Order: sequence, then structure tokens, then C-alpha cells
Amino acid sequence: MIHLLLRTLLLGALFMASAAGAADAPRKIVLIGGTKSEGPGRHDYPNGIRVLERLLTSSPDLQSGPKLVVVARPNGWPSDADLEGAATVVWYFDGVERHPLLAAEHRTQFQKLMQAGVGLVALHQASTVPVDDQTLDLSRWLGGARYGMFDRATEMAELAPAAAAHPVNRGLAPFAYLDEFYPTIRWGGNSDALEPLLKARLHVEFREGKDLVLGEPVTSTVAWAYERAGGGRAFAFTGGHYLAALDQPSVRKMILNAIAWTAHIEVPAQGIRSLYPDAAQEASGDAVVTRAADMQVLDQPWGKITWYASGELGNSQTMTVGEAVIKPGQQNPRHYHPNCDEVLHVVRGRILHTMGSRQAEMSTGDTVSIPTGVHHNARNIGTEDAVLAISFSSAHREVIGE
Repeated sequence: MIHLLLRTLLLGALFMASAAGAADAPRKIVLIGGTKSEGPGRHDYPNGIRVLERLLTSSPDLQSGPKLVVVARPNGWPSDADLEGAATVVWYFDGVERHPLLAAEHRTQFQKLMQAGVGLVALHQASTVPVDDQTLDLSRWLGGARYGMFDRATEMAELAPAAAAHPVNRGLAPFAYLDEFYPTIRWGGNSDALEPLLKARLHVEFREGKDLVLGEPVTSTVAWAYERAGGGRAFAFTGGHYLAALDQPSVRKMILNAIAWTAHIEVPAQGIRSLYPDAAQEASGDAVVTRAADMQVLDQPWGKITWYASGELGNSQTMTVGEAVIKPGQQNPRHYHPNCDEVLHVVRGRILHTMGSRQAEMSTGDTVSIPTGVHHNARNIGTEDAVLAISFSSAHREVIGE
């Protein structure tokens, strides 16, 4: 009896340890972009993937949970090594005849991921397949798909959460913004596992290759979630035509929530936050204007330094930027920076710049990048003041030897 009890307790402990280990396991997010296919700010998938990467890596909520590994491939399909161990993959690229799954090797990779329960997030045209598609069967994995360039609505639309209790909608309230949406989705898979998340009343402007006179709006699902058999989760959002969509606080919160949910990461009650600046923060005037009278000017025996931005000035938390003026025949002391790189650009004049054991003559328009820890200084070898633009990779520049 005692042996049976001990065995039961041991198995229970092993199960709990295994569950805890799975909960704490790293989550690998693979972001897949595609070729930019329209004008400025539209279908800019490479930059969209770069923004998504920064949203994820700057999120305090995602940094406090399981270790997050983000693999960003802005310009095309990732390698097997990139996809290995993925918790979820995010698609942001063109569909129809440009859909990456039309390539058999990509389709094979993708199906293996889906069968293994990997999550899927599809943005904008990534959920659009050829009109007569019999190959991709995307609805099986995503819960629905848009077949062909059937219709679209481009407008300032109000999006309303349709399932307030769903983790992807946590922290969301109704919001409005300008985007291109797709009103007609063909649903597939298990309807009981499909959850419409956002609905909008849309004025269809284009259908079956023809522009339409705008009539009565239709209520359409523009974002949905799908739970596949075997535990895999999927999310799709038909917006994202404009890169500016990722500046909208509600859109980015929804997408971050969706990425976390499909990766089996707990979504907090207020939704996933990101510290990457959004449109609301930009509009609030967080940008700092420093007037000329407030610059820090330091006279030196060899000339002067004027600081434009730094942590001390309170107008940057990441950089120090300034200007150095060296008088003819003078030089600043040999020094180095233990905590930052420096970029020096000659605005006017001629200098002899020494870096370690190297020397280089530099004239107007020349630039040098000086790594952390490299001893350097500049001597004015011209007949006029040498004006140098200087910037450092820390808001709190440290210097030894100056």
C-alpha cells in the first residue's frame, strides 16, 4: 500500500513537473513576409514584419512569461531551421497566384507544422487563395479563406468585438480606422471551432472584377479565431492593407494577443502591451523639441562641443548627439568611450583622425565609425575651423582620457 502511494505521488510529481516544463518552454514565433507589391505604405510586407518584430520584442508582457524567440524573415519563406520548433507562424504577404503555398515544398513544410499543432496567424491577403483552388485547402487550417479577388471595401470602418470573452479580444473596445477589408470569406473546417472576433459594417466597392456604386452596408467578419483538432490554433484578420494599420493601438493589441494565443501564451486581462511607439503616442506630443538656447555648449582649449541630445538634456534615452568644433592647428585629447560606439561626420574642414594605430585624413563629407573602446582623437590640419557632427549609441556617453 505504501509502495502504491509513493508510486502515485511520484507519477503525480512527474506529471506536474512535465506540465510546468511545457508551460515554461520557450515560444518561437516565426514572422514571414513577402515582396512589397503596391505603392508607398500599401502591401509593404517587409516593413510590416519588421514592425511586428519590434512590437513583440518590446512587449513587457511577453518578456515576463516563457522565453520568447522571434525569427523575422521580412522578404520571403523561411528555412527548415527557421521553422523548427515554432510555436506559431505569422503570415503577412500577397495571396492568390502569389501565395507561397502554391510551391509544393512550402506546402509540405506548412502541413507538417499544422499537423504538429503549430499556431497560424494570417494577415490581409495571406488568407486569399486562387479562386478555384483545390490544392491549398487553407480553410482546413485557418477556418476560412477568401477565394480569389472577389470583393473588397476600403473605408473608415468601425470594428466591434464580437466575442468579448475570447483571449484575442482582451483589452479591446470598438474602434475605427481606415483600411481595406474583405467582406466575403468562405468558411470551412469545424464550424463549432470557429469564433468571429471582429465585425464591421462595410460598403462593398468592388465585386467580381467590377467597381460598384456604394449601396447599403453589409455586416462582415473581418477577424476570426479557429481551434483545430489536436490543439492547434489559428487567427486571421483581413485588414492590414496599409502599413499604418500597425500604428493603430487596437490593431496592434489584437495582433499581439492573437500571436500569444496561437502560441499558447496566456493573454492578460488588459491584453498584450508593447512599448514600441504607436500613432496615439506620436499624436500625444512625446517627441521633444529642444531650442537652440537650451543646447549645452562646452568651451574647450582646442575649440568647443555643443550637445544637442542626450540623457542629461532629457530629450533622448538612446543616443547622444552633438557637434565639435576644432580650431586650426588644434586637437582634442586622445580618449575612448567604454560604453558606446561613435559616428563622426566632417561637416566642414580637414582633420587628421587617429584611431588606435591608424591615421586617416578626412575632409568635408567624410564619415568614420569608431567602435566602443577604440582610442581616438582629431587634429585640425586645415586653415579654418573643423566642424564635426558626432553621435553616440548611448544617451549617457562615457569618456576616458578627455
